[in-house]
Amino acid sequence: MNRLIDDKRNSLAYSSHILPFVIWITLMVWIDDSVLSYNIRTFTGILLLLLLKPWSWYEPFKLKNLPISILVGFFVFLIWIIFETPWMISNFPNVNEIYIRLFVDFSNPFSLRDLYEDQSHNLVPFMTIDSGPNKGLHEYNPIVSGWLNFTIHMIGSSLIIPIIEEFFYRSFIYRWMQGSPFYKIKINKIHWPLLIIVSLFFSISHIEWGAAIICGIAFGILYIRTKDIWSAIIAHGITNFLLGLYVLKFNAYQFW
Repeated sequence: MNRLIDDKRNSLAYSSHILPFVIWITLMVWIDDSVLSYNIRTFTGILLLLLLKPWSWYEPFKLKNLPISILVGFFVFLIWIIFETPWMISNFPNVNEIYIRLFVDFSNPFSLRDLYEDQSHNLVPFMTIDSGPNKGLHEYNPIVSGWLNFTIHMIGSSLIIPIIEEFFYRSFIYRWMQGSPFYKIKINKIHWPLLIIVSLFFSISHIEWGAAIICGIAFGILYIRTKDIWSAIIAHGITNFLLGLYVLKFNAYQFW
């Protein structure tokens, strides 16, 4: 009887941490329309999280960790954009080029981002619409997709994916590599080889993989030091929210 209870508990723990991530990635691969894909992933992610409740395996967020979560979130945001900001491009173009060639898009190594012509006939590093009244605009631009779709993307990137990814990478994978069942593994100290492996794994699903490695390490250290997975989730959410605002302000849709 106890064995059956343990098996059920293990199954619930694993599925609540793994399934939302697997479904998110699967939908991303299957649905070609990027706006539709993100909308479906966001709403599916919400439903899966409410159904599986991965947070039920953890204590509530500790308010004392909010300042450091905000600080880490802002730090990672800066790391993510700094080498591709207009200031960096204008003042240190060689640094910008080296960064893009070495640390962006490992599927196309040593290459610059592809450039496209926008409405103002400027070359921009993201895919734009090539015909019609919206020629030169990115499909996520609210003028094209509408503010509803833009808002859904912000909700997905700032609220849903931070929860899904932190429960999967920092909480599940990191502890699973230390023993099973993973939810019984105590977070007592930083295991650097494991943290780096998890961060490398995390970076695979990001175009800006170099920044993603630093991001993964920062969120991992935050989780381990605070022993509070919500700290990493909040930091991740802040990073992505600021990134969304930056994308809108500076037309930097290559980050989306």
